[in-house]
Amino acid sequence: MPAGLYEIVYGPMRHTWFERLSREARNALEGLHALVREDPRMAVRELRAWIEREPNPMFFNWLGGALSTLGENAAAEDVVRENYRQNPDYLFARVNYATMCLHDGDLAGVREALGENLDIRPFLGGRKRVHVSEAVGFFYVAALYRLKTGDREAAEKLYQTLEGIAPDETATVDLRRRLWPGFRDLFSR
Repeated sequence: MPAGLYEIVYGPMRHTWFERLSREARNALEGLHALVREDPRMAVRELRAWIEREPNPMFFNWLGGALSTLGENAAAEDVVRENYRQNPDYLFARVNYATMCLHDGDLAGVREALGENLDIRPFLGGRKRVHVSEAVGFFYVAALYRLKTGDREAAEKLYQTLEGIAPDETATVDLRRRLWPGFRDLFSR
């Protein structure tokens, strides 16, 4: 992402999907998010109930994460596919679907999810602010795709972007290790 075109936001952001939530759902967000980490089995039950009432893309995202934590990978993949199908404008739905496709060796699926140019801008809906987690997720899977297709130079450029916005994020560290596996000690922080 060219510098100056977008602002990377490190704090909370409210997206259009947030505005569509009922007051009850907004009030439940913090507890639901904590439940995904603290009790993923309970989170699965709660999130499925919320999705029945309000099929919000973030609920699908969290449900997929909780199922994955529980080792229910086939169910998690079903949720990822459904979120992508129902919410193609939700960036995390695209990133999660692309990640799943990459894992499955479906490079065409990755390109479908991330776009022919692997450019985040068309998926921002005109926003000028991008949450760091959105940027990290998108650039990381785009870099892995570039590595898989043999375009190391493009992967290194994406790494530089990640290093600039989130140097200590797991995705940045993982990409660094994939790009330069023999130099792990030089990059230790």
